[in-house]
Amino acid sequence: MLDCLFILGLGLLVAAVGLRLLDALDARREHGFDTLALAIPLGLGAFALATLALGQFGILNPGALAGLFVASALLAGRQAWREIVVLVRNSAFSLQSRSALEISLFFAVVVTILGAFVTALAPVTDGDALCYHLQVPKLFLMRGGLFFDPDLHETVYPLLTEMLYAVGLAFRGPVACRLVQWLLGLVFAANVTALARPSLGARAWWAGAIALLVPAVSNGMGAPLNDVALAAFGTAAMVALTHFYEQPRVRSLVLVGLLAGMAMGVKYPALVLIGLLGLAIAVRLNGAGTGCSAPDQVPSGLASRLRLTILGLMLFGLVVLLVGGSWYLRAWMYTGNPVYPFFRHFFGGAGLDEVLDPIKRPMVVNPWNLLTALVPLTLQPDRFDSFSHQFGPAFLLFLPALLLEKAPRRVLAIVALGLSFLMICLTQRQSMRFVLTAIGPMAVGVAWLASGWSERRTLPCRILVIALLLMIGFEASLAAARARHGLNVVLGRETSEHYLMRREPTYRVGRWIADNLPPNVRIVGQDHRGFYLPCDYTMELAHRRRTGLGRQGESADLVVGELKRRGFTHVMFCPPVPERAVEFDPTLGRLLAEWVEPRNPLYREEIADADNVVRRYTIYALDQPTTNLPVEGGMVRR
Repeated sequence: MLDCLFILGLGLLVAAVGLRLLDALDARREHGFDTLALAIPLGLGAFALATLALGQFGILNPGALAGLFVASALLAGRQAWREIVVLVRNSAFSLQSRSALEISLFFAVVVTILGAFVTALAPVTDGDALCYHLQVPKLFLMRGGLFFDPDLHETVYPLLTEMLYAVGLAFRGPVACRLVQWLLGLVFAANVTALARPSLGARAWWAGAIALLVPAVSNGMGAPLNDVALAAFGTAAMVALTHFYEQPRVRSLVLVGLLAGMAMGVKYPALVLIGLLGLAIAVRLNGAGTGCSAPDQVPSGLASRLRLTILGLMLFGLVVLLVGGSWYLRAWMYTGNPVYPFFRHFFGGAGLDEVLDPIKRPMVVNPWNLLTALVPLTLQPDRFDSFSHQFGPAFLLFLPALLLEKAPRRVLAIVALGLSFLMICLTQRQSMRFVLTAIGPMAVGVAWLASGWSERRTLPCRILVIALLLMIGFEASLAAARARHGLNVVLGRETSEHYLMRREPTYRVGRWIADNLPPNVRIVGQDHRGFYLPCDYTMELAHRRRTGLGRQGESADLVVGELKRRGFTHVMFCPPVPERAVEFDPTLGRLLAEWVEPRNPLYREEIADADNVVRRYTIYALDQPTTNLPVEGGMVRR
């Protein structure tokens, strides 16, 4: 309940701050719903950047964050709260046609939102979240500020979303961070709706619904990662771009830059979106100048249009850099590479080749594969990072029909923007989680097609609508089924502690560490999930990649001695049983096999995770003699 109150309070606060920013830019939309869709990401981004400033000054703590809440509330003013109530009231809508498609879509959205909400209320067990999305802000809060840990290179990533997680962790905990992502999922759907409104009118919400139902989105709404966050900020920037196209003014351009800069602070793929937005701005400025709306004020000369285009792009770039450039400046200052650890060969070797390893690009990069990428992404999602984070069948089934239907140029341009983003991103890291921003524009195209087909009474159109209905039901059922794992916790039938003991191995290990080891231990280990470990923890693989330890044929005793010299006190192993059950690097176990053999572990337990993969956890003290007896021996997970 307290987590729900936290996200409600945060949402209202950032909406109020965002409204003040929109008023300063004279950028309120005609529809109240669309105004809120822009205000919330603006406020969230501003709040995250203020949190970044606290971290840079070394005062990232609950007291300073509470002061930030108070300052934000004072900045918004009392009038903003009344305006939010009015905007919410004006955002209410009724089903227009009451057709089977519209009613089904509405109930599917309700089921999906509730399913994602229940999932978000369950304790966190997501691997990437426990590895860095929550681990990094936890470490920042522990040290009271931002820093760079070379063995946790994500500490110099763009971390705008993680700054919001720092706020959630400071006042509540991991579940509050899940709810931040759930809120951003709603923001994403709202901005897809705003993007579609000029083309679909009252049915614009169909586009938002189709985007929200995509399994990768509904799944991401319940996980404290940053993929849905990127889609939310990126789509908001696209909505601001459409506002600029309607009214090419300086303030409209500044709004595009603000939201694009915030997206740039979420994740590296936003750089691709910024390039596409810049291209779209250049196209618009080449036809009309900023600050003029009447046709007779539009510069007609080529030189004048070129000058306006250059000035407009300079302004856009300046705003983007001022808002989002601090993350890249920070990475450059620490490592010499502004996009660390990517593209190391362009930045003097600073970085890691493994982040763009061939396994990260299962599809050969060539023009034909990129143009037809939706086929393997839809039919073989397990090749591209995760089966759970898939696009679903809608885009592959229906988007090709845009080539046959006489779609408005605006719809085609929006879809082209999304597909361009998708194809460019797939030339590098081929993960569907990284390209969720493309879903919004593509959903606009599908919604426009569905709107037209629903009004026709021909047999082909009825078949297409039935196919869409089946797809809607299938995708909503996935979100509902996903919620079952944490339902007992939400209903109070199971405690969070029992849930984590049952489904998250590192929580169980962390409890043992807290009860049996001193608080100043430093553990190096094979598990990449460190959030629930109550100590200074380093992932051994990351440390070995950076230092090369063990690559020169060193003996086990030499490796242990070097680890001790670097300040580590304990080592943790967690090989899966069998070892080939999941992707796993067994190098540490092989390096230290001779050292481990004559010693008994301090801790030993076989634990099954949520996917029923059993791992054999053992912990050894690096200064442990060969005759040491285990504190916990022979513990076996039933």
